[in-house]
Amino acid sequence: MTGILRFTLAVTVAGILAGITGFGLYAYVYGSPRDGDHIATQMLPNDITLRNLNGRSEPFRQWHGHLLLINFWASWCGPCRREIPMLIKAQKIYGPRGLQIVGPAVDDPDAAGRAAKKLGIDYPVLISETPEKMIALMNKLGNTPGGLPFSVMVGVSGKIVERHLGDYDPAQLNSLIRQYLPR
Repeated sequence: MTGILRFTLAVTVAGILAGITGFGLYAYVYGSPRDGDHIATQMLPNDITLRNLNGRSEPFRQWHGHLLLINFWASWCGPCRREIPMLIKAQKIYGPRGLQIVGPAVDDPDAAGRAAKKLGIDYPVLISETPEKMIALMNKLGNTPGGLPFSVMVGVSGKIVERHLGDYDPAQLNSLIRQYLPR
């Protein structure tokens, strides 16, 4: 094989691999048509229980029948801190109509408590013994890269209807809430 042919073949193979990788990343971040069908068949596990900032157990099954937005965040996460005021506003507007937002913190419990107070979070902030346990829960709910913020929207039936890695923009969040909010 000549040098030019080898080079052309290597560039072609690298281009194909880059395209496949890019498509996979795009499908993960933005979803694919089949992804939505798969998500809608997954139920939120009934065994999830975390503690609130006062140390009381909060089983997720208590929110069955509500539109539940589980928003994983951390005190050190800039996009999380930018998104939280929008979530507070959404809880105020849509809470009376059946929305419940909860904020599991991938953080030290004391740091999460200080940040929640400073940010004025008025929906339940949830903690675990260690950030690693919260990361394991995120992974169980579909966040294999482990990025933040990470949100899971659970419909009133308990089915997971949306996963989102990264912060929402206001129009996107409001549209999703209105789409799945009980009528």
